[in-house]
Amino acid sequence: MAFEFEDLSEAAEVGDFKQVKKILNANPELIKGKDEYEFSILHGAVMTENVKMIDYLIDQGAEVNARNDEGITPLHLALDPQVAARLLDRGALIDAASDDGSTPLHTQVSDGEERLDVVELLLTRGANREAKNRKGHTPLEIALQREDEEMAAQLRK
Repeated sequence: MAFEFEDLSEAAEVGDFKQVKKILNANPELIKGKDEYEFSILHGAVMTENVKMIDYLIDQGAEVNARNDEGITPLHLALDPQVAARLLDRGALIDAASDDGSTPLHTQVSDGEERLDVVELLLTRGANREAKNRKGHTPLEIALQREDEEMAAQLRK
């Protein structure tokens, strides 16, 4: 069976590590593929909590700082603090700015309280809490605009 990037991306997004390995064994060059919006395999894989799969993909050549068509990196999208930590351990740029100037911290704060654990990790690892996006907003200002007091308190520590 001939696999395409879409097959690999779909398997990664649902955390089907066995299928990811099967696809890459059959077609290793797919590791460098991107979809129509320039999302890489790691952009999809960070939607899972599968740190072993993240490591495997990076070991196979996935770019930890890949950017989509808006400059968003996998770290901007990480849903789990362990995945975010692994990306950082593997060389992800903690303050990588997307095209609108948002760092991963801005993006995680914008997603609200369900990302509090990732925000805490980013702050612990040294994310620039004073960074401003293209609108001139810091992560704290975003939290305050959202009336997210718990997030704001975390950013004030």
